[in-house]
Amino acid sequence: MGKKTRISSYLVLVVLTLSSGLFVGNYLGEIRYKGEVERLNRHIKELSERIDTLQVWLEGNITAYQDYISELERKLRIEILGVYFSPRGGCENAIIEWISRANRSIHILIYSFTLDSISDAIIDAYERGVDVKIVLEQEQITQYSEYWKLKETGVPVRNDTNPYSMHNKVMIVDKEIVITGSYNWSSSAENRNNENMIVIRSREIAEMYEREFERIWEESV
Repeated sequence: MGKKTRISSYLVLVVLTLSSGLFVGNYLGEIRYKGEVERLNRHIKELSERIDTLQVWLEGNITAYQDYISELERKLRIEILGVYFSPRGGCENAIIEWISRANRSIHILIYSFTLDSISDAIIDAYERGVDVKIVLEQEQITQYSEYWKLKETGVPVRNDTNPYSMHNKVMIVDKEIVITGSYNWSSSAENRNNENMIVIRSREIAEMYEREFERIWEESV
């Protein structure tokens, strides 16, 4: 066999070998691709079956949990009903307005209380059957305090026994409305001081304030 013939045979062999390798590689790659597709299809089918099962469970149980879900949504609902600043920013009038709207209860923790207009509104609420309870800071029960007028008319009032200051300014109305801020119920807070007050509607927050109110009320005299 001549030299040229041997070279040609060698080139043919190389070409055949490369072609076979490419064919085998493509074939094996196609097999792996098909395997991956089949596995993905199996996963998709399993997930679809699980979703169908969950959907059936939800349809069978959502009614049983609907009342609980509705109650949770209602309790977690927080609504800001008013933001006020003093001097002469409407704090006094807002307090009186919410006292007049109370249907069941008014529970108050207050540091300084000297405004006749608010005590008059409280007495009106008490006389129409609203559950009124008030705790005042003992050091602020002076001759100018509304404590004496409220006590004389039968409104349940107590003074705080904390040896330090009971510095809260809080009113909880119907266990749903919370009014709080730096604003004291005094002429100075209404007409001269820079104060703030916020009105919040939230049963969850009101419950938290109610627990604190009851704790201080029980410890007061």
